[in-house]
Amino acid sequence: MTLRRRHLLLAASAACARAAPVRAQSEEKIEIAGSRIVLITEPGFSAAQAAEFRAWVQQAAAAVVGYLGRFPRARCELQLQRVAGRGVRGGTTFPDPEPWIRVRLGEDTGAFELRHDWVLVHEMIHLAVPRVPRVQNWLHEGMATYVEGVARVRAGLNTAPRLWAELVRGLPQGQPQAGDKGLDHTPTWGRTYWGGTLFCLLADVKLLEHSQTRLGLREALQGLLAAGGSYAEAWPVRRILDTADRALGQHGLIDLYEAMKDSAEPVDLAALWRRLGVAAETGQPARLDDTAPMAPVRRAIAA
Repeated sequence: MTLRRRHLLLAASAACARAAPVRAQSEEKIEIAGSRIVLITEPGFSAAQAAEFRAWVQQAAAAVVGYLGRFPRARCELQLQRVAGRGVRGGTTFPDPEPWIRVRLGEDTGAFELRHDWVLVHEMIHLAVPRVPRVQNWLHEGMATYVEGVARVRAGLNTAPRLWAELVRGLPQGQPQAGDKGLDHTPTWGRTYWGGTLFCLLADVKLLEHSQTRLGLREALQGLLAAGGSYAEAWPVRRILDTADRALGQHGLIDLYEAMKDSAEPVDLAALWRRLGVAAETGQPARLDDTAPMAPVRRAIAA
């Protein structure tokens, strides 16, 4: 799946979703790190598929726990909706009556497609961030896109060279284009998904640099969760970033927001990749240079 198709899939899924329960064939409870996921599966899947779905949910939840230190919700309902075709066809996270997730699965989906899925981790990460005004949806989508990629590498579900190659290919789509007025005022597809992802990468790098690689975006999000932030709440973006900053004793997130919210200044990605020691060619995993000045920061991101 191309990067643009991947994020168009997310956008289309969110736009057409209706927050109504699916007709359930089965319901089971999955315990993960003290939390409970209630897995509801629509009729039409086989018993063998149901077992694969259970393992997939456990794998995705474990990746989220590995990054955040806990699952974002004590209880979350996950509904699997059957559609034609094969593979994970999109997901949506809903806030009411309490946060829950719906994922659309092709009726012919098997273990291979599930093994390489990113959608479920993406949706689970949404649970960890308070809801924001629509104009700042870039923070939600950027956070879910960036953290999903990093969390899957940390869990062994992807490799660091592939993660960095995807960022090298994708992040130029988040750069300001003609008429851009900053992240808070330019709700285009590129700025929402990849502009938000770029903000998160820059924040992670900045926080890790400041703390000699001890504290980054991961610890900031853990602090946000500990302070009661989650998708069950609607917070102004400044409160989210201030709360995360206070958890680290820094102000890197709010400073970066002030610099990017109204600015159309592009980021010098070529210089960033050189400093991190990342080089990628089309269709190939990135080459990672451990002698680069900021290689320790790169390694700390996707350890």
